[in-house]
Amino acid sequence: MKIIIIASDIHTGGGKVLLNDLLSSAIELKHINFKVLIDARFNMDQHKSENISFIEIEKFQRIFYVNRVVSNLTSQEDIIINFSGLPFLKSFHCTKIQYIQNRFYIDNYSTTGLPFLVRLRLSLQKLSFIIFLRNTDYIFVQNLAMKELLQRMSFNEKHIEVVPFMNINNLNVNGKVDKDKFIYVASGEAHKNHLNLVKAWVILAENNIYPTLVITIEKDSTLYNKILIEIQKYSLNIIFQPKLSREELTVLYGKFSALIYPSFFESFGLPLIEASRQNLPIIASELDYVRDSINPVETFDPNSPKSISRAVRRFLSKDEKKIKCLSSKEFIKEILLYTKK
Repeated sequence: MKIIIIASDIHTGGGKVLLNDLLSSAIELKHINFKVLIDARFNMDQHKSENISFIEIEKFQRIFYVNRVVSNLTSQEDIIINFSGLPFLKSFHCTKIQYIQNRFYIDNYSTTGLPFLVRLRLSLQKLSFIIFLRNTDYIFVQNLAMKELLQRMSFNEKHIEVVPFMNINNLNVNGKVDKDKFIYVASGEAHKNHLNLVKAWVILAENNIYPTLVITIEKDSTLYNKILIEIQKYSLNIIFQPKLSREELTVLYGKFSALIYPSFFESFGLPLIEASRQNLPIIASELDYVRDSINPVETFDPNSPKSISRAVRRFLSKDEKKIKCLSSKEFIKEILLYTKK
C-alpha cells in the first residue's frame, strides 16, 4: 500500500505550509511509501527521504497528465489524497480523498476585486468541482462551515469529514509584550478585508487612539498604495512586514497584544490556530469559521469599520461613552430646553 499525494498547484500560502507539515511527518513513517505529484516551483529539498518520491508537474500538465500519471501509479489498496484545485477527473480503483482548502471552490462568495484571470480560474475550478467532485470517495474539509456548504450542495454527510491538521511548535517566547500592538497575518486578497480594518484604525485615530498594527501584505501592490495614503493622511501606526517565515511569525506572536482577524471567510484560518496555540488573544470576525476553530476574546461585524474599532477599544479598556437613555420625565424636561424664548 502507498499514499499518493496530488499537490500539483501548491507552492505558496497556507497550502504550502500544510504540505510542508504533511511531508515532514511522512518522512518519519518509513513503513509507508509516498508518491507526491508536486508543483515544479515547490522546494522539495527539505523532504528528501527513501520513502518519498516526487514527480514534478508543470502548469500545462495539471489537468490531463496528472490523471494519466495517477492511473499508472495506483493499485486497489492505495490511497490518493488530492490537495490540488482540480478534483479527480475520473474514478480510480482505489480510495480517493479530496482535501478542499479553498472555500471559493464551493461557496457563492463574490470574487469582485480579484484580477480578471484569477476570477476566471476560480470560476472554472468551481465548475469542475461541481461536475467532478462526485468521483471522490471522501471529502475532507477544515471546518464545519465548509461541511455545511457541501451538504447544501447535496453531498452525503457520511462522505464528508472535518479533519484540519497542522504542526505547531509551541515556543516559550521570553520578552516584553508590546502594549497596544496588533498583528494581522494575511495575504492581500479582497476577502481578507484589509480596507475595513484600516478604516477602523482611522476611526481610532479620530478618537486620539493610536495602536500599532502590523500587516503582512506585499509592498508595491494596489492595496499597499491605498493603505499608505491612509497612513500618511491620518498618521496611523501601521507597519508592513511582508515575507515573514513561519518561524519568524511564531516568535513575533509573543511580542503582540493580540492577533486581529477581520477576514470575511476562510477555509481554515491558519493564523488563528497558530496564535491560539501561542496563547495570543484573538479579536476576530463574528463568523462561523472563527468559532469552528477558536474562542476569540472579542468579536466584531467585519462589514463595519466602527464595529472593528469598538472591539479594539473594548480590548484596550478604552470603550467609548454610551448614549444615556432618559426617563420619560427627563425627556419632557429636555423638550422644554428647546422652548423659544
